[in-house]
Amino acid sequence: MILINSSPKDALKIFQPFLPIFIPVGIGCLLAAAEKEGIPPRFIDEQVEDDVLARAKELVRDMEKPYIFGFSVLTAGVKSALTTSRELKRQYPDSVILFGGIHPTAAPDEIMSFDHIDAVIRGEGERTLIEFYRCIKAGKDLTHIDNLSYRKDGEVVHNKMSPVIDDLDNYPPFPYHLFSDNKQYDLGFIIGSRGCPYKCIFCSNRITTGKKYRYKSAATIVNELENLHHKFKQNYALFIDDNFLVSKKRVYELMDEIKARGLHEKMTFNFQARGDNVNRELLEALYDSGFRSIFYGIETASEELMITVKKGETVAQCADAAKMAKEIGFHVSATFIYSLPGEKHSDRMDCIRLSNALNLDMVRFNNATPYPGTELYDIAKSENRLNIKGLYENFNSVATFIENPFHKIPFSYVPEGNTEDEIRMDILLSYLIFYLDPVRLKSIFASPDKGVGWFNAGEELLEVIKKIPALLLMGGMLTIKFSELFLYILNPRSSLSMKEIIGMFREKHNLRKKTVTS
Repeated sequence: MILINSSPKDALKIFQPFLPIFIPVGIGCLLAAAEKEGIPPRFIDEQVEDDVLARAKELVRDMEKPYIFGFSVLTAGVKSALTTSRELKRQYPDSVILFGGIHPTAAPDEIMSFDHIDAVIRGEGERTLIEFYRCIKAGKDLTHIDNLSYRKDGEVVHNKMSPVIDDLDNYPPFPYHLFSDNKQYDLGFIIGSRGCPYKCIFCSNRITTGKKYRYKSAATIVNELENLHHKFKQNYALFIDDNFLVSKKRVYELMDEIKARGLHEKMTFNFQARGDNVNRELLEALYDSGFRSIFYGIETASEELMITVKKGETVAQCADAAKMAKEIGFHVSATFIYSLPGEKHSDRMDCIRLSNALNLDMVRFNNATPYPGTELYDIAKSENRLNIKGLYENFNSVATFIENPFHKIPFSYVPEGNTEDEIRMDILLSYLIFYLDPVRLKSIFASPDKGVGWFNAGEELLEVIKKIPALLLMGGMLTIKFSELFLYILNPRSSLSMKEIIGMFREKHNLRKKTVTS
């Protein structure tokens, strides 16, 4: 069995050479389960592999038929997964093609409509994958395997879904050792929990993990942190939990265990949280335990839109949480989502003002993307505003910033009363106003072990030299993008006015002066 991560090498377009490559976490969890059951952990990651088919040919040499090729598929990777799997089926007609992950879970019938695909795993896949492997190898029936979709007598059958596993300590530790030989990977992350009980209309993560919140014990997590630090020389770890602070009891137990083992003096930790889940006492305790960076999904500056997207919290709560974190000393980053249902141009301009008023350290301005399985997808479809190009090739929430200006990526959803050009220019303006600041620009290039830097032009001189052509290309592309923005502003029919923009720069300058003097 070979597990394949379908994430194209150019997924981040002009920024691809300068951003860390994240380990395919879903595949890692499946590999750990396979290794525990004595199944050889073979995988191919399209992010780092130049020729997937050639690599597959090498790996099958010591495998017994029927070969199983299992694809982990996000919506953005559907085209790549289908193209590669179709060719593997052509080269190895007796092989079994299996899809899993967020997109196949959300749209199993769509995936099974491609006749070269034999089965789909829906939801969390560890138990299902092992049972599927054993049945295929033994030639047994698949009717009893929960969470599986497959063909029987020419018809697609969807077996029942099983409850998620409550005790995550039953799963084996994440297999960092399988990825550590490739220096392109960033090993600095840890999985502490699964699931999220909230109802945000744009979130696709719950499609596989569900709404039921489950977490590993403090001892299990800290064992993995010690492994990261001692064996893999990691001085920082990002908790990739969807929502780190759902259970305060769990967080305090974790902090106690971290301090008991002295890891708060050896490592720093970063996490994602909601504004309504924090208070000053908790944040101060986290900082004292080695946590240094916090990420908030604020998403909008409009209280009305907060209700529309069913965040279950308010802008005021998010703002208070960000202010508290900054006062304590955290590096605070956030996202805003543009192109939400019912959104207006003025709502987006308020996001710029809020990001500056909160003195955030880093911000991403994304475009709303209606991923299958989300309520936003249903809304976009019901409004007849769902725009799917090819095999979801335009489903990219960071399209505006990473796209080639000569080959723009069409938005998958534009709410009524807006245009794609207007939203694209508002996103570029947001980045310009926020990051046209030496302090914030410096933070982009900061050391990642502080939990802040994300842009990497190379650690050694030779590496930097090799990246110079890509750096020049990226600089040229960004120059073209912001030149387009300038020309758009000069258009008298534009939603942007020079007066408004100058006013926002002045507001930012005054806020910066106030922050420095205080």
